[in-house]
Amino acid sequence: MDPILKTNRIIYIDILRIISILAVIILHITADLLTRTNDFDTTSWWISNIFNSVARFAVPVFFMISGAMILRIEVTSYRQFYRKRVLPLVIPLVIWSLIYGLYNQYVIRQSTMNAYEFLIDYAYKLVMDQNYIHLWFLYAIIAIYITVPLITRLVKACTEKELRYYLILWFVISILYRFVSDTIFRVTSEGIYVPIMNIPLFMGYLGYFILGYYLFHYKVSLRLKTVLYNIGIISFFLTPIATYFVSLYSGVLDEMFYGNYSITTFFMSAGIFLYFQEKEPVINARINDKVKKLISSFSKASFSIYLVHLLVEILVSKRSEVESGLMETTLMHLYNLGAVFAVSYIVVKILNLSKVVTTVLFGGRG
Repeated sequence: MDPILKTNRIIYIDILRIISILAVIILHITADLLTRTNDFDTTSWWISNIFNSVARFAVPVFFMISGAMILRIEVTSYRQFYRKRVLPLVIPLVIWSLIYGLYNQYVIRQSTMNAYEFLIDYAYKLVMDQNYIHLWFLYAIIAIYITVPLITRLVKACTEKELRYYLILWFVISILYRFVSDTIFRVTSEGIYVPIMNIPLFMGYLGYFILGYYLFHYKVSLRLKTVLYNIGIISFFLTPIATYFVSLYSGVLDEMFYGNYSITTFFMSAGIFLYFQEKEPVINARINDKVKKLISSFSKASFSIYLVHLLVEILVSKRSEVESGLMETTLMHLYNLGAVFAVSYIVVKILNLSKVVTTVLFGGRG
């Protein structure tokens, strides 16, 4: 969902964008059923849990793609960078916060709030990221983009060994330490806090951002790649099972293994990135130019689809019932996925017919 650099298309990056936006849609269409029931032994809950679990790589992979693409550039002017890279994210954030804010207040809540009251409420929620659930990504990516002029210099000044050192520390602090502390909390009901682990540069989505740059620019050893592949595959199977048991223990849906910093999410994300990177020569050889053009079109629209898809979901998706069986639940999720993606893509392409609309709603992308 990152701003796309004007360069030759990289087919595996395009495919990762498409897969990831499909995964985001899966996360949202399955969340409704998962949060409506605490009966974790129903078929519909298990199917929704499996769909949701295997889609958890979506957000980390988007950050990895952004890092791989944006950290390649040479920032020669802060003003130009902010105008071309940051402002096209800020404008859609303001506009879509307004759109979803209006929808939330006057359609969902049936509010009688007047225009002045709404604007005050909207401004507060815009600052506090409370207008709509999925817009958090824009806040996160804008925050990282603000640091890009400095981070670009940092990663380019670092050797491969130094970047590995950074990523290992980030993994220990942001992924492993979080896993240990989450596990201890669920077993003892008491949290742990280790002050030495509080190192800001080694926390948060910046790690995924730099990981994407690293995997894009440096060849991973066969041994490490095998480890990431294998643990990644195990994580796809482990996440729904682990989620079931921690939810059963908690009595409500427990998202310990759903989180973007979950240890299973990390390995799924790294594994799937490396897999498609490895398969790029084969993919390029097997698909023709028409298919590549279609893939490119879907990829370019991914950011815009992300912004619009929740409105589309409300209009076209059908609700899965808790008592539904295996086939019914599976087909319902697949229908909703296909319908939301297809309609969102069509809506984006129609809106893209106007350059002004494209600029205002999607930051010039789509």
